[in-house]
Amino acid sequence: MNLARYLVIQGIKQRKIRARSALRPLDIVGLSQLLVQVSNLIVDCPEIQRLDIHPLLASASEFTALDVTLDIAPFDGDNESRLAVRPYPHQLEEWVEMKNGDRCLFRPILPEDEPQLRQFIAQVTKEDLYYRYFSEINEFTHEDLANMTQIDYDREMAFVAVRRMDNAEEILGVTRAISDPDNVDAEICRIGAFRSQRVGFRTPFNGEIDCLYSRSRN
Repeated sequence: MNLARYLVIQGIKQRKIRARSALRPLDIVGLSQLLVQVSNLIVDCPEIQRLDIHPLLASASEFTALDVTLDIAPFDGDNESRLAVRPYPHQLEEWVEMKNGDRCLFRPILPEDEPQLRQFIAQVTKEDLYYRYFSEINEFTHEDLANMTQIDYDREMAFVAVRRMDNAEEILGVTRAISDPDNVDAEICRIGAFRSQRVGFRTPFNGEIDCLYSRSRN
């Protein structure tokens, strides 16, 4: 959703999305959701060869497609191999019980995780950050966090361990792996917050994440 919103905002700035006698302001969230729905349609239907919606009229949260061209053809093969960017791998999500009885979800990182990732990094000790990045880091910029959360799941994989706290998700740990072009070797690094280490988090985190990463490469 964050990526779709970014594309909409960039389209407005670059005047690819233009206002023509608009009586009501554009619903950016609504248009972003529409982009996500179109993207999901293309991912779920590999028979779609081309989809052209032009023009698309928008008035507040109401959208009207005046002309749509759709080309389809039989498809036989790997659905995801045709995509420029691999979609979010839901099949790699896994619930795990921690030593203190809390349930924790291991899942691939999402662009929407940026605020929680910033909060998580604030809980990590300076020593752990130094050993992770081999330099002293005072603050991560928005661009840094965007690079950490908006990833190509084919080239790299980042898993987060999250726990529900007061109707919000809290990140307890992050592991990241960047593989070579042949997916033979990978550089893997992990980091956990001090509080999560005290509740017996580190041991299950290592084993389960290694398993999930192996599954993501198959």
